[in-house]
Formats: sequence, structure tokens, C-alpha cells
Amino acid sequence: MHAWLKIDSNRIITYISAKHYLTNVVVSMMDLLGYTSNLLSKLFFMLSRKSFLQSTGLAAGAALVPGFSLALTPGSIAAGRPILTKPERSNSYWYIGHLLSVLLDSVDTGGQFSLLKMTEPKGLEPPPHIHTREDEIFTLLEGEMMFTCGGETFHAKTGDTMFLPKNILHSFQVVTEKAEVLIALTPGGLEKFFIEMSMKAPEMRAPPMPSGPPDIQRLITTAGRYGVKFPKRP
Repeated sequence: MHAWLKIDSNRIITYISAKHYLTNVVVSMMDLLGYTSNLLSKLFFMLSRKSFLQSTGLAAGAALVPGFSLALTPGSIAAGRPILTKPERSNSYWYIGHLLSVLLDSVDTGGQFSLLKMTEPKGLEPPPHIHTREDEIFTLLEGEMMFTCGGETFHAKTGDTMFLPKNILHSFQVVTEKAEVLIALTPGGLEKFFIEMSMKAPEMRAPPMPSGPPDIQRLITTAGRYGVKFPKRP
């Protein structure tokens, strides 16, 4: 009788210990599921926000507003690394008579946008063209420009901002002797075209005016790799 009770009590103790262990396992699994659910919710929110910013172009516009910042992913902005930037030799290039500074490239912003500062001399404007990948936002820091987009003409002056949607034929002319512009490209990536077609700026001034036309075939071919098309003129 006593032996039976001893054996049975051992079983009860073993059962209670196993039940306690399983309870801890279930609680741990519930905690893990809760953490995973919370993480997935945050991830869904971030991806939804990224898609919204890409579709509306607000990421590029935010870069033009002093003191405004966005937590985007991936990239240094998502990693919480603020960037203070300005035109300097390390980020500047001579592009076919233009002084170009890449203030923020697509790596800096996780591909959301690129931000360029450019000196646009009169007489070196590109022919009408179409961007198939990115929208452009021009903000005039100095000077005047005429933009033609979708059959409409716009006269932009110092302080004005011009939005040029992708997939619409557009062109521009510099009205003053030169124009200083801030150009946002959303999404980013086209800054690589300008870098590929440029040389590093040896000094922070506009390069001499070209003595002749650029290599048109190289320009068209290179631009084509970045989704920029130059329709043939009738």
C-alpha cells in the first residue's frame, strides 16, 4: 500500500512539473507571437508609408522644407543617421558646362529621392525629353526659366518651384544668363547618369563653355539606360 502511494505520488509530482513546464512554454510562445505580431504591424506601416511617399513624391518635397525629416527605409535615413550637406568639391562635378553638386544620392535616402544643386547656363539646355522612371522638382534659387510640359508653358522665377511628372514630354530654357536650381528626383537614381557623363569638379565654379556640341550618341545611349528618352523631332 505504501509502495503504491509512493509510486503514485512520484507520478503526480512528475505530472505537475511537466504541466508547469508546458505552461511556461505556452506563455513564452504567446509572448513571441505578440512580439512578432507587433513587429509585422510596424513593418507593414513602414512599407505602406514608403509606398505612399513614392507615389505622391512627398519624400522629395520634404527635403526642400527646412527642419523636416522623414524616417524612411532602407538607407541612412532609416538607420537614424541625419545628413548635413552642402555643395563642395567632394560631391561636385562638371557636367557639359554645368556645375553640379549631388547633395543627397539614392543611397543616402534608401532610393526614395536624390537632391541636386545645379548651375544652368543659358544655351546648354537639353532637347525635349521624357523621364520614364522619376518625377522632377525644380526650385529656382536664382534666375528665370521657361518650362514646357504637356503642351503648357510656365515662366518660373526666383523662389518658384516647378513639378515635372514622369512620362510627359518636357523641356526648358534659361531666360537669364544662368539659373541656380535645386532639383529633386523621385525616386532617386538619375544622379548616376549625371555623374557618368561628368568629370569631378577641380574647383567650385562653373566650367568653361564647351567649344563644340557634346557626344550626342553617347548622351542618348547613356540616358536611355536610366529611362530617359529623346523623341525624334518631326
